[in-house]
Amino acid sequence: MTKKPLVIAMALAFSSSAYAEQTQQVTEFDEVVVSATRVTEKVSETSRSVAVVSEEQLQELQPASVAQALKNEANVNVSNGPRASSQGVEIRGLGGQRVLQTIDGARQNTNSGHRGTYFIDPELLSSVEVVRGPASSLWGSGAIGGVVAQNTKSAHDFLEDEDTFGGYIKQGFESNGDRAKTSGAIYGLSETSTAGDIDWLLNGSYYDSNNIKVGNDQTLENSASEGSSGLAKFGWEPTDEQRLQLSARFSKVDELVPSNPTTEVGSSVPLVKRKTNDQNVTLDYSFNPTANKLLDLNATLYWNGTDYDEDRVTKNQVDSTEYNTLGFSINNSSEFANTVLTYGVDGYQDTIKTVRDDSGQAGQRPDDIDGETAVWGAFTRADVSLSDNWKVDAAVRYDAFKNTSNNLNQESDDSALSPSVGLVWTTTDWLTLSARYDQAFRAPSIEEMYSTGTHYCIPPIPGFLPGGLCNTFEINPDLKAEKAQNKEIKADLRFSELAGNDELAMTLSVFRNDVDDFIEQSVSDPLMGIPGFEQTTSWNNVDEAKLTGFEFSTRYRYEQTRVTLNYGQTEGKDKTEGDYLTNVPAKKLAIDLSQAIMEGDMKLGTRFTYVAEQDQLPEDYTNQYDSYSLWDVYVAWEPAMGTFEGLRVDFAVENIGDEEYRQAWQTLYEQGRNFKLSARYSF
Repeated sequence: MTKKPLVIAMALAFSSSAYAEQTQQVTEFDEVVVSATRVTEKVSETSRSVAVVSEEQLQELQPASVAQALKNEANVNVSNGPRASSQGVEIRGLGGQRVLQTIDGARQNTNSGHRGTYFIDPELLSSVEVVRGPASSLWGSGAIGGVVAQNTKSAHDFLEDEDTFGGYIKQGFESNGDRAKTSGAIYGLSETSTAGDIDWLLNGSYYDSNNIKVGNDQTLENSASEGSSGLAKFGWEPTDEQRLQLSARFSKVDELVPSNPTTEVGSSVPLVKRKTNDQNVTLDYSFNPTANKLLDLNATLYWNGTDYDEDRVTKNQVDSTEYNTLGFSINNSSEFANTVLTYGVDGYQDTIKTVRDDSGQAGQRPDDIDGETAVWGAFTRADVSLSDNWKVDAAVRYDAFKNTSNNLNQESDDSALSPSVGLVWTTTDWLTLSARYDQAFRAPSIEEMYSTGTHYCIPPIPGFLPGGLCNTFEINPDLKAEKAQNKEIKADLRFSELAGNDELAMTLSVFRNDVDDFIEQSVSDPLMGIPGFEQTTSWNNVDEAKLTGFEFSTRYRYEQTRVTLNYGQTEGKDKTEGDYLTNVPAKKLAIDLSQAIMEGDMKLGTRFTYVAEQDQLPEDYTNQYDSYSLWDVYVAWEPAMGTFEGLRVDFAVENIGDEEYRQAWQTLYEQGRNFKLSARYSF
């Protein structure tokens, strides 16, 4: 199944060999990864499968969530339905805690039940980087599916040469849900000969949205929300070799949603008035003396705090959840002849405290949780140039982790070793081949190991369940960490001047990821109605999964015409039984075609997405997930000079056909037709 695209890609490459001698370095289609792989490197030169969404793309997409910003990338999917505040990211069939999220290099570990975890407004971001595949040798626990690295804006992203002060004001509107968003920023730079350079930025946004509509003009009840975000960033460069940066941000969301926002309100899913408040403070220091190749130091200290305050309006109960992370990272790079050695230590402590109100439902609610997770790790990575055409990157990381339940007076600890190796062969100026192997792990969470109390209750049913039934949580202190072993090969092709002023980039990655000791929530199967029989819920290591597939990306520019094609598919099977796994996305093809006019001041574009029927279902699975096609158009206008200089207008129509569609394994249908308009004025 994976051989045919590889043959096609290689055939295209060799058919173009006549142009190899005049191939020049591609710049527009060769982004630089600055944080996702913990080293600065070009996408074409890394052995990992990486996608980068730039600020220009973020402005054109006008996404309501970080997940939406990644929806067109191969083997990357938006999970958890159309409510933006609850959306997550799936990579190659793995999501949730199996995908690590970072912001400016700081881990974002918050995870609690069905609640959302991607809080930052995309308006505050300069780019989003995605590593597809395990990356625990770099980041430790949680990266068995991949990494979503978000980079926030700074004053240097806006200020041009000789500018010392600026700002912008922006207004956006979406027709679906009548969503209005106002955002703005001011920023500046002060250069002194005695105190060094100081730069600063203040950036914020506010939005208000009504209920959204899914396809065919159907309203999704309880999908309205309002929220605000803010970012303050201050940088000081006492010398050209040093930088100290302090940043603080917050995100707030108020909404009236089901307790599980991936579904609708029902008898077991009460309506909740939820207030989410997420905060972060990060302190970064870097020291890179140009005359000393042994020293390139980076140190980070960060704190994240997330509070969920919930009023179960249909139950007259008030709950709260507090999740905090305190972490640090110190790493250095040293260059020895043909080797760059990166090494460091990091660690973090997660704490979770919940207060569960069981007013009117004594004994029918989960118990409070009071626990903490402590992790520390040490890692090293060596990038070795074996010759002009061959290089290898080898890394290994050791992590020790401990979970403690203060209310149950129980604890467990474990450790993990995560090695990886990648080999890169630059065969010609236009073709780079690579192969890599990674081991990764995800440590179990406090909730998975030590949840107690009642999960849910079913009221009495005359003649069937006369006494009713309550499901209770069972702790599992012996829960093991999930483990992954990923094998991957990649071909990267880069051309320019094929037909004049043009450039072409193609990337194909083929992978197999074996994941053992999957942690899944299991509900015992009771003999309904038999007195004394208890139904329980626990998290257990159940599956040994095999995930195989590939992603293929092509980008081509001829003068001011650009086309992008992304295709990805993943197959998931139980290694023991051979049955298909649930939650593996369907095959997806995304095409983006755009044309710049008016000397580049305006771009006209269209996007087409096709998602195939998901027919890889477990035996006896009754749900069906049909194929669907989506069509979008967009316009971006940003005059470079003249009367309207400083103005940028973006307009888009998404899902023009108002398609009623549902992604595989999701409960809710997705958002229908949506008109988007935003205008930004910079000064």
